[in-house]
Amino acid sequence: MRLLMFHVSHFWYNPHEPESPDIPDEREDFPESVLVWIQAEEKDEENRTKVVRKMVKNIRWLCKKVKCKQVILHSFAHLGDSKSSPEFADGVIEETMNRLDERGYAVHIVPFGVFNEFEMQVKGPSLAKVFKQF
Repeated sequence: MRLLMFHVSHFWYNPHEPESPDIPDEREDFPESVLVWIQAEEKDEENRTKVVRKMVKNIRWLCKKVKCKQVILHSFAHLGDSKSSPEFADGVIEETMNRLDERGYAVHIVPFGVFNEFEMQVKGPSLAKVFKQF
């Protein structure tokens, strides 16, 4: 699992050529958030429970450090060479959202499998940019 996490002042995305009629073709805007780019790797499929637990732990750690309760989860299969199946990645992201939601976080998932135009403003401190691999 690879996580590239940003503490952002704002983030927006707009679906570009959506591949599903279920996904609205409109811009989504978010205020201060922890934006998490996620790449599930092939080896992660062997221990889903451990991967989800570590992912939630790392996201909560950063949220606590930067005092932010808004989280945006974004599948991003370009952080390394190994990739899990799309179904596994989507499922892990959904489960992570549910676990964070249970702990009082406001969580949004950027739609899976859609190309997006986006803009983000990353804050300046060193903890505004964190990479984790496990």
